[in-house]
Amino acid sequence: MSHSSTVLSRRILSRTTVNKCLLFRHSTPCPHYFSTTARVEAAKQTFGSKPPKSSFHKDGRDWESSGAAGGQLGKKGKNKDKDKDRDRERREREFLRKEPDRHGRPTTVRPIKPKAPLKPKDIHLQEGISVSNLSTLLGVGYQKLARQMKRLGLEDTGSDFVLNSEMASLIVLEYGMNPVVAALPELDLKPRPPPEDWSDFPVRPPVVTIMGHVDHGKTTLLDALRQTSVAAGEAGGITQHIGAFSVLLPSKKRITFLDTPGHAAFSAMRARGAQTTDIVVLVVAADDGVMPQTVEAIKHALTAQVPVIVAINKCDKPHINLRKVKEGLLRYEIVLEEYGGEIAAVEISALTGKGLDELEENILTLAEVMDIRGDPSGPVEGVVVESKLVRGRGNVATVLVKRGTLKPGGVVVAGTTWCKVRVMHDEHGVAVKEAGPSLPVEVMGWKELPAAGDEVLGADKEDLAKKVVESRIERTRRLKAIEGIDQLNAARQKEKQVREGKNDAATPEEASTIPTQNIILKADVHGSLEALVDAIHGLPAHEVRIKIVGSGVGPVTESDIDSASATGATIISFNLPTDKRTHSYASSKKVQLVSNQIIYKLLDDLKDMLSDLLPPEMVTEVHGEAEIAQIFKINVKGKMTEAVAGCRIVTGKMQRNHKVRVVRAGEIVYDGTLKTFKHHKKDIQEASKGLECGIGFEGFDKFEEGDMIQGYTIVEKKRRIS
Repeated sequence: MSHSSTVLSRRILSRTTVNKCLLFRHSTPCPHYFSTTARVEAAKQTFGSKPPKSSFHKDGRDWESSGAAGGQLGKKGKNKDKDKDRDRERREREFLRKEPDRHGRPTTVRPIKPKAPLKPKDIHLQEGISVSNLSTLLGVGYQKLARQMKRLGLEDTGSDFVLNSEMASLIVLEYGMNPVVAALPELDLKPRPPPEDWSDFPVRPPVVTIMGHVDHGKTTLLDALRQTSVAAGEAGGITQHIGAFSVLLPSKKRITFLDTPGHAAFSAMRARGAQTTDIVVLVVAADDGVMPQTVEAIKHALTAQVPVIVAINKCDKPHINLRKVKEGLLRYEIVLEEYGGEIAAVEISALTGKGLDELEENILTLAEVMDIRGDPSGPVEGVVVESKLVRGRGNVATVLVKRGTLKPGGVVVAGTTWCKVRVMHDEHGVAVKEAGPSLPVEVMGWKELPAAGDEVLGADKEDLAKKVVESRIERTRRLKAIEGIDQLNAARQKEKQVREGKNDAATPEEASTIPTQNIILKADVHGSLEALVDAIHGLPAHEVRIKIVGSGVGPVTESDIDSASATGATIISFNLPTDKRTHSYASSKKVQLVSNQIIYKLLDDLKDMLSDLLPPEMVTEVHGEAEIAQIFKINVKGKMTEAVAGCRIVTGKMQRNHKVRVVRAGEIVYDGTLKTFKHHKKDIQEASKGLECGIGFEGFDKFEEGDMIQGYTIVEKKRRIS
């Protein structure tokens, strides 16, 4: 047998060839694959009865002695063949579970399980986010995001434009993602709902607010009612801040009074008084009648839907017209009983005590008709009437209890502060053990000063009060951030317009040149401080402005002076005593300290301070006028001539050093100085009315007969803010 045939036979019989055929993954058995017996028979036909050693067995044994002759295989060989069969079947089963082979033969396809839907990606958003940052969070290019925003109707798509959380959430939803915005803190205290039937609760004292124009006698009326000197303790006899106290009348019935300021700066305090009260006593002076703050008090009472009793004060003065006062009230929806209305009017005199009994009777009668009742049980509810910092006592707030009973040791929350009540005092400074509905008390123990008008609510524990305050502070911060987004976008838009030259408004450089006066405000109570801030914000600010760099309740401290020194500010102190040590320290730091106890005088001081920053007004003052009667030609050097106006002074006096202007038919044709000023041939310095003189002008000779010459000066006049 040739060598090539031997090699071919070995290739056919080799295990490598058989395995290679199996790796082709045929769906039918490979034709080159044979059983062990068939391989032996093929070997006999090829090599005879005993094939060469080198062709089959390398160890020299013949093929019959090895157990392969006639298909008689040993036990070990049979086990190997079974292993091979199992291996082949396993590979065929794996093959059948996969895709069709490369020849396109059909196979059994394993069913594919459906994939679970993908969960949308969460996008965590803040209260404000710029367009560029949002594009980064979404994984979308800025240009692509800007086009999508325009399709959604958003006009401004600049990269620095700040979107609020609501707008950003809509954009995120457009991209199939889930916007996640942190919710506002919800932990808070709320007042109890009012009962459906108040008839089961005891009667409480009515809360009466005295309102009216400044200096119409409100505090004097209260002084007469409780027979104490209150007005004498107020600066200038004007109430500076609201007072709350309870008065036991001779009839053994109690009334709680609130005294509100009448000055225009205290509008917010009057509004709070109207919202807190049951009855409003409107004090109108018989000699003045209805005044601006009277009208404002009427509006507050009508807005709060509080019944009104009119007290016409100063009826003891001579030459008063009560009918005119009563008719003046009709213009503002105050219809008195004598004109067919339901509002009572009482003529009183706070100084002499005239009509006070009738006023008390009207208050108690109206309260009885209203059937005013209170609930002394349950968690306490009230309102902060006023707050102040008292040396040696700390933060003190006047609280008017509206529901429940306030006791020492109780925990209450007001605004963004809380208090564990240490001590309670009445209006006389006497400690009280409990305060029920309609009773005002001074409460000590506040962590921070509450604001006047804040609602007071009782808490079970200190931990709850702390958490509620933290929640309110966070909510306030978040809401301010939301409000600041629009302001930030507006400021950036304005800056952009200025850079592009599209805005005629003042540029930041020009705005920075506006004179600014820095101040630090200090007041005795929170309500007065609030009134001062509102009054300052109402001052004009287009030429000069006031910037409040600090404010607080309580006396001026060295820390305030240091802060004023660092910021170049002036300290404004209202209704606060200032000791010599504080004045000395302020002088050493070169800090101006302005103090006053009357609100309108303090505002005048502020206006004077701002007026000093105003540029002076340039005023033209005409001192004399002359009429040109004739024009002369006089010889000067050589043959040169010069035109001179022959004039007569018609008004005032003209001087050589005055500036002059020539007026013709109402128009100024020349404005300059005099070159010559003579009477006959003599140089003069001034000319009075009726005097004839010759006048020549610097660089001007086009004057005509009949022209008027005015001598004037420009004077700097100090301006004042009104």
